[in-house]
Amino acid sequence: MNRELENILLRVSQSEYIDDGDLDRAARLILDCIIEGLNVNRTGIWLLAEDNKSIVCKLLIDVHNNTEVEDIVLTREDFPSYFRALDEERTLRINNALTDPVTAEFIDSYLKPLGIGSMLDTPIRHRGKMIGIICTEGNEEDRNWTDDEATFSGSLSDLFGRAISSSQRAELENALRDANAELERKVTERTQVLNQTLDELKNTQAHLIESEKMAALGGLVSGVAHEVNTPLGVAITSLSHIKEEVDRLRKAYEQGSLDENSFTSFLSEFDSAHLIAGANMERAAKLVSDFKKTAVGQSSNVLETVRLKDSVSALLTSLHPMYKVKNVQVITTIPDELMLKTYPGAVDQVITNLISNSCTHGFNGHDREHEIYLTAKALEDCVVMDYRDNGIGMDAEVARRVFEPFYTTNRAKGGSGLGMSITYNLITQKLGGEIRVIPTTQAGVHFQIKLPLEYVE
Repeated sequence: MNRELENILLRVSQSEYIDDGDLDRAARLILDCIIEGLNVNRTGIWLLAEDNKSIVCKLLIDVHNNTEVEDIVLTREDFPSYFRALDEERTLRINNALTDPVTAEFIDSYLKPLGIGSMLDTPIRHRGKMIGIICTEGNEEDRNWTDDEATFSGSLSDLFGRAISSSQRAELENALRDANAELERKVTERTQVLNQTLDELKNTQAHLIESEKMAALGGLVSGVAHEVNTPLGVAITSLSHIKEEVDRLRKAYEQGSLDENSFTSFLSEFDSAHLIAGANMERAAKLVSDFKKTAVGQSSNVLETVRLKDSVSALLTSLHPMYKVKNVQVITTIPDELMLKTYPGAVDQVITNLISNSCTHGFNGHDREHEIYLTAKALEDCVVMDYRDNGIGMDAEVARRVFEPFYTTNRAKGGSGLGMSITYNLITQKLGGEIRVIPTTQAGVHFQIKLPLEYVE
């Protein structure tokens, strides 16, 4: 190939138009270079249809008439000889288009009216398949298309195939970019929705915990009020008896019938009644004090260091009305020295929920002695609490779903299915610990709770 054609090819191959994805600019560059290199007036790029039954002009430049043409369609049905030649997928050197049988079908309708005497067609290939041609049309008849000219046109055809690949790659990149942008937009939108939903769930969870807490406190108020009324009633009865004895003593004194035996009897009755009244008043005061600690603790959101044994003892006093009706004995084994920095109100609510669950489900219709065991021990940087009862226990399905929100086996009797779910959330989120169901071969249930000895906010 002569140096001039080589230089033109080098210039085209190095042009950014070939690889920037703009197929129109690449097509125009290639056709302009063919006109320059082959010294012709007309050349065009034609692309085969997918069914191979027609060929469509993408761009045809006519320098002599200063025109550009697109979208001319030639069909296999109208030009069968020409299409049979194209099917061979080789370069067509037609030196005399007016006498060559391949182009005989174009003489009257195309060649003579446009003054075309010769043609050079080189195949455009993409991924190994011929997808079209570059058709160069000369004005002179009997033009001898040289090997260099055919190679030059064929090389430009290959460069147009490269340009098609670049265009498709650019389209894919743009599509991918648009898809990524759309994906990011959807992710952003859904993240906002998820965050909003999460906030709503947190608010709902906080509301449910507060509702459960107030329900527990309501039960405590009712039970403690009943418990306090009993010692107060005994104390009032004793005080009434003392008043009657004083009235009887005063009357005997006024009538002058008071003797030593009567006075001694009065003192004995007074001491007995006073002792009974005092003991019951102290019992009532302790109930009120423990209830106050429990109520304030469960409604508090303050991080405190507490002696676990004392905190549990006060809670159990307040919960006594709840488990007394089921004839339950609560047995605790907690070291005196075990200190815990935590949210005591949340710990109290957890224990309350567990005992309530045992009384509601575990001891329902159970005839033997009812017992709850609560043990705790320090282990490295955490405290391990084991809660057991000797109730009817849980089957595998219930054990698997026991912490699931709204799951209950007692819905017919008004169970909400939130108690154990709230217990789980309090332990894992509020208290920074964990709870799990321990399989047991004995009767009843076994929950193990791990809490940090010193909770860090």
